[in-house]
Amino acid sequence: MALQTQTHPPMTSRVRILTSPDGTRIWAESSGDASKPPIVFVHGLSCTALGWDKQFADVDLKKNFHLVRYEMRGHGRSGKPLDEKDYASIRIAEDFKTVCDAFGVVKPFMVGWSLGGCIAVDVITAYGPEYISGIVYVGGSILALNYHPPCKHPLMEELWPVISSLEADDMSGGAEAFVDSCVKEPLPYDVKLLWMGGFIMQPRAARYWSIRRVQDHTVWETTARQVPVLIVQGKEDLHCLYENMISIARRIYDDVSVKLMDGIGHSPHFENAAETNKAIAAWVKGVVEGKTWQRSKL
Repeated sequence: MALQTQTHPPMTSRVRILTSPDGTRIWAESSGDASKPPIVFVHGLSCTALGWDKQFADVDLKKNFHLVRYEMRGHGRSGKPLDEKDYASIRIAEDFKTVCDAFGVVKPFMVGWSLGGCIAVDVITAYGPEYISGIVYVGGSILALNYHPPCKHPLMEELWPVISSLEADDMSGGAEAFVDSCVKEPLPYDVKLLWMGGFIMQPRAARYWSIRRVQDHTVWETTARQVPVLIVQGKEDLHCLYENMISIARRIYDDVSVKLMDGIGHSPHFENAAETNKAIAAWVKGVVEGKTWQRSKL
């Protein structure tokens, strides 16, 4: 994949350590042009915002959009509370709003990778569907925790006991197996260690409550129909039965565009960043301009 050599005036990047209303520390960063449409990127389970490095390094994305990423509570450089109450839906929504407020973001487009997709449910439940301009589900996104079971790949059932184990030996093995399952082709070793580090630094309780927390999907399911959606999905995803996920999405939302990628696993934004970034940019631009993005059919 050729690197882009086109140059533009440098874009300002700002890292902030924010405080959510309940006192939890939230790491966040913005880049790109703050006058352009905002896109907020939300990472997956046991991952960090570093998963979005190929988006934040994309010259065209930074030129045409205001890019924001943060690390969810229980992950990365953010605070890691251990109690169930700290992972209530309103707390997750408040974290997202805290990040948006800090960078002056209004009606952002939301890009959710894997677990990051279900954050839309919390945000819409707390603040209404008008709070966001659209949702991009990347890499087998969880639409809602309620809909995770029918969309979960059998491999994840096998992995869950080891990735949630209290045993230290299981932790290292679980981290490696989890990270390996996120891509079709093996990761470069340095990237693999980076992703494993995000997994291992997360307390088991934070991992458990991030995926097993209570989330009421009813408000989202009854009010989000008019929110435009793009699904960017690898056909070799080992985390998600994507046909089921897409079917549910089309039942919830009226306007669902789908881009399927051959030979790509659970991480299209990393495995084929160039095509993923182009798809996101074209779709967001189309929504902003009121145009219908060309749909891919299953």
